Amino acid sequence: MGIFNLFGKRPPRVEILTPVDYTVKIQYPSVLAFTMTVSRMKVEDDQGIFFQFERGEVTVNGEASSDYLAADLAAKCGQVIYPLQLGVATDGSITRVFNHAEIMKKWEEKEPSLLDYFSGPEAIEYIIATGCALRDEGAVLHAMQQDLFLTCWCNVAMGGKRTAYQLVPFKEPVPYEHDIRFTINKLTKMIDTIHAEWTFELDGTPRRTQLTAVCNPIKETVV
Repeated sequence: MGIFNLFGKRPPRVEILTPVDYTVKIQYPSVLAFTMTVSRMKVEDDQGIFFQFERGEVTVNGEASSDYLAADLAAKCGQVIYPLQLGVATDGSITRVFNHAEIMKKWEEKEPSLLDYFSGPEAIEYIIATGCALRDEGAVLHAMQQDLFLTCWCNVAMGGKRTAYQLVPFKEPVPYEHDIRFTINKLTKMIDTIHAEWTFELDGTPRRTQLTAVCNPIKETVV
C-alpha cells in the first residue's frame, strides 16, 4: 500500500435510512414497469440532501425485458448504475451523482460479461458507448437530470416548481402547465403516489406520456 493510499482522505460515512418501495409505470408508447426503492441518506459532515434509488427488474408491456433484445440490452447496461445515490437541491433539481466511483467499478466488472453475452456490431457499439458515457461523471449526471421518474420524484419530494420534462430523448423538454397529482404519507413524509400525464406533438403527431408511482403498501395519506 503506497503512502498516499495509507494517508489518503477516507470516504465519508453514509447512513441509508428506511426505504420506501414503489411500483412505477411509464407509458410512451410501450408500458415500462419496474419497482423502485427510495431511501433518504445521511452523509457524514455534509448538510446536503441525498437520496438512494434502487431499481428492480423492468418489464415491457407486461413481459420481461429479456424477451426483447434491445430492451434487455438497455436494461442490463442501465442496471449497473443502481443503487444510485443522488444529491438534490432544495428546488428539486438533481445536482450530483454521489456514488459515481462505485458505479464505474461495477461497470468495469460487468462490461466483459455483457460483451460475451450480446453479439452483433450494434450491441457491441451500444455497450462501448455506454461505458464511455459512464466514465464521464458529467454525462451520467446529465442523463439522470433527464430521467422521467427521477426528475419527477425529486421535484415533488422537494416541492419544486419544475415546468418541463424530458419526454423524448434528444428532443427539447416538454412544458408541463398543470400540477402533478400526488399524495404524501403523514408519518414518513415521503411520497405515497404520483400521477402525471403529458400531451404533446412529435413530428406533427399527437403523443401522450403517463407516469404513475404507487407506494407499496399505500399508507394513510394526505394531499
